[in-house]
Amino acid sequence: MTASVTVETGHWRTGFTALAVLTIIGIGGQFYLAGMAVFGAGDGWGLHAMMGGLLSLPILLMLCLAFMAPALVDLRRPAGMLAGLYVVQVTLAAIGSAIPYVGALHPLNGLAMDGVAIALARASLRKP
Repeated sequence: MTASVTVETGHWRTGFTALAVLTIIGIGGQFYLAGMAVFGAGDGWGLHAMMGGLLSLPILLMLCLAFMAPALVDLRRPAGMLAGLYVVQVTLAAIGSAIPYVGALHPLNGLAMDGVAIALARASLRKP
């Protein structure tokens, strides 16, 4: 019985880690796409917006996993923090055109999101 619980715990953590790493890669891609747009290489803003929407998937899945799997109870708070930062990110993007000084916080919030995602990936590799 104990062995199956250990395997199950490992699977939850492995999946969570994979989602965290996917989020980190996605955020890095967001910075690249924004750079493309700033320097006039292709349709960087359109891709940036699309990728931003897709980033909601691993972030929300991590939040759901953290609350559904008892083995991930230690990751609930940082997963919630990442989801909250994502909501702030979308809000900053939405109001950035109307209030540029507030919209300018969008890349800084992206850095904060990346830091939390990195911390989540590292924490998910540790035993609870």
